[in-house]
Amino acid sequence: MTSPDGGSTRPSVEPSPTRTLDRDEVPRTTPSAGSPAGREPAARGGFRPDVEGLRSVAILPVVAYHAALFAGLAAGVPVLSWVVSAMGRVTGGFLGVDVFFVISGFLITGLLVRETDSGNRIRFGRFYARRARRILPAASLTLVVTVAAAYLILPAARAASTAVDAVWAALFNADIHFAVTGVDYLGVATDPSPVLHFWSLNDEEKFYALWPAVMAAAALLSVRLRRAASRPTMFAALLALGLASLWWSQRLVRAGDPSAYFSAPSRAFELAAGGLLAIAWPAVERLPRTVRNFGAFAGIAVVLTSMMTYTTLTPFPGVWALPVVIGTVLALAGHPSGGVARALSIRPARWVGRVSYSLYLWHWPVLVLAAAAAGGHLAPAPLLAWVAVAFLLAWASWRFVEQPPQRAAVLRSTRAALTFGLALIIGTVGASVWVGRHAQANVAAFDSRAAQGITPVAKTDRGLLWIGDSVTARGMGPLEAALAAAGWQYHVDALGGRPIVSGKRATWTPLCLLAPMCGADLVLRSVTVPGTVVVDLGLNSEQALQYRIAPPSPTDSGLRDRVDSAGHLVFTGQDSPAQIAAEVRQIMMLVPSTTTVYWVSVWLNDRIWANVTWRQTDAAIKATAATFPNARFLDWAGYVQTAHVPYMPDGSHPTPDGLVERARWLVARIH
Repeated sequence: MTSPDGGSTRPSVEPSPTRTLDRDEVPRTTPSAGSPAGREPAARGGFRPDVEGLRSVAILPVVAYHAALFAGLAAGVPVLSWVVSAMGRVTGGFLGVDVFFVISGFLITGLLVRETDSGNRIRFGRFYARRARRILPAASLTLVVTVAAAYLILPAARAASTAVDAVWAALFNADIHFAVTGVDYLGVATDPSPVLHFWSLNDEEKFYALWPAVMAAAALLSVRLRRAASRPTMFAALLALGLASLWWSQRLVRAGDPSAYFSAPSRAFELAAGGLLAIAWPAVERLPRTVRNFGAFAGIAVVLTSMMTYTTLTPFPGVWALPVVIGTVLALAGHPSGGVARALSIRPARWVGRVSYSLYLWHWPVLVLAAAAAGGHLAPAPLLAWVAVAFLLAWASWRFVEQPPQRAAVLRSTRAALTFGLALIIGTVGASVWVGRHAQANVAAFDSRAAQGITPVAKTDRGLLWIGDSVTARGMGPLEAALAAAGWQYHVDALGGRPIVSGKRATWTPLCLLAPMCGADLVLRSVTVPGTVVVDLGLNSEQALQYRIAPPSPTDSGLRDRVDSAGHLVFTGQDSPAQIAAEVRQIMMLVPSTTTVYWVSVWLNDRIWANVTWRQTDAAIKATAATFPNARFLDWAGYVQTAHVPYMPDGSHPTPDGLVERARWLVARIH
């Protein structure tokens, strides 16, 4: 996920006797004798239209990349399908976050350096007051509206989790929250949070909680050492911070730690790179114009090439982030007379850059909620329509939410701005908690339906292990409510894509082969087996042919199942009935003879899964289980066909109501 820092390249409206520049004011061209284009004095700030335009180079690939994740396979107007397909080709669109980080580090550090150059100390209160006026209004509104919309659109459990996510985001810790809760970077069998994108905003705020203090300490050290300028000390401090961050980021990437993507320490070097450019700006000004222009051209070329060639299969961030980071630095360092700066300064690019912060905030929840309402994916026409809605919301947010607080006379004082920001944070947290409690109450009421009619189990040994796949994971709430009502001391181990037995087949490899607890055999070998085991698997003995429409992301595997001309899934391999029988026997050999093992049959919608031998799979499980005195077969497929249990459009996962019915039916038959 990606985000721009919430900034604008517009001049500050905050009056001051010795005017301090707003966070996004940067060196600009001023006329000088003998130079038609002039020079750029770093001591004075000003508006740089090319920086505003550079934001569009970052945000447009982000929007395209995210939109492609929700693209469905439905046919439509050819030109619209082509546009959506083109979006999917921006496989490195997520690199927009790196561009934004570098830009923000450049602008913020430039502001702070100019304060110290003017002989003033860094005024922390005024610095954070500017941040409060600039960042919080749009972010708070987005969070509150998203939580409310999630409550109305999403299932209760997902709405409740969205409210929790929003609380973390409002408290600037979404990055930690998503890293700790283990958001699946490959997006297999997961539903994305509508506020997942706030992780990068929170990363950035952590950097700005630390960096002004480091700069102030560096400036003070320069005074103590009686140095005429503090820039070298600041440069050394930021360089040390950036190198440490890069080392840590690469270490996490090499270790395969998913927190590398979300962690503020592993991203700080990207902001530091922009900051180093701001500190070194006087030296940049002295470079020949042709050198700067060539560097800007090379830099923007590297950025765009990376966005078209990187995928989230690329080890990232770490050293692989350096090309786009360095490319952005070179683009920022370009001379305003160069072709790159002029191209970035055209009105359309500047308009997109101007609304980029609000566009980033709104486009993700709009896409997530629209796709959820449509069943998971969007056809080309509605997808592009919702992208247009996101642009409209971005403009409205920029015009009516971002701008007024920066111009309001009542918020000009530091105390008023900080109080305003604190009120927004408290209000956002309070609203999210309130909605979350109502959603959680709905979850409890919904799940409690699964406990109705469940009688306590009459067994002395009430230990139970439930081994399931994505069907179990999606119905965890109702299942646990039913198990608790029956009095089981249960443990549910659910993993999407789990086969009965781990390991490679002759023609295909199980989806979760590399997961620590992939097959049921690995689960049983890792625990003390209780008196009752439920094996709720079977579907994953078939492998659908898939093709990639996008690289894996935090929200989507990027894979789609291939269908034939009749709309049926195409398969590359299936375990034969003999293989299924062997797998059942292998599992039965891993449990004590005193343990009762319940095998749950699978049901699939034949309109979609016409080529899957699921009936033969169920028959093999039933016949093999009958040869073991401690095995039982639960014919869920037979019940579905007679009771008409509602299923999702994918034909393999029950609807929320179907999951309640499934939990009640299964638990009632486990004795």
